[in-house]
Amino acid sequence: MSLDNLTLSPYLIQELYENSLIDNAPGKTKKKMASADEPATVGKKGAVREPAGNIKFLGNNAKNILIIVDEADHAFLPDAELNFLITILEACKINFDDCSLVNSNKNAELTPENLNGQFSPAVLLFLGTEPQLLGFPIQIPQYKVQQYNKQQYMCAPALQVLSADKEAKKQLWNALKVLFSIG
Repeated sequence: MSLDNLTLSPYLIQELYENSLIDNAPGKTKKKMASADEPATVGKKGAVREPAGNIKFLGNNAKNILIIVDEADHAFLPDAELNFLITILEACKINFDDCSLVNSNKNAELTPENLNGQFSPAVLLFLGTEPQLLGFPIQIPQYKVQQYNKQQYMCAPALQVLSADKEAKKQLWNALKVLFSIG
């Protein structure tokens, strides 16, 4: 195994660099550094981007796709579920540069206003949670793509449920094809 092909999960990277990805040399103006409470994101060229708001997230949000999960025991997702999500995103020709992952269980400030202000999402995908639980004035059936407030919404079961249920995976895939216009 070569170290050139080593892949680290976003969760592991966050844990390894919980205090900072930037070392400010003495004599330079100190910038506010990201911490474990406010994770930084890494852009395509490796530049660190600090979050615009107070909501903790993974990803770079290049295509304004917001994925919201509800995970009590992890910062974002357990590795198996994160890998399953990455597989789903790859099938949709999307990656973490294109979207943001938010854990509703670990962010007390999740309101529609804060989410829209920080992420300006065009697409909101709720996995294992529902919009009305976060204060959105809408209710969406699972696997149905709905328009509201010039945004597209879709709800599905938690990734743990989806990964174990073949029929649920089919329903999710059919809904994602509509959501992301996949032929």
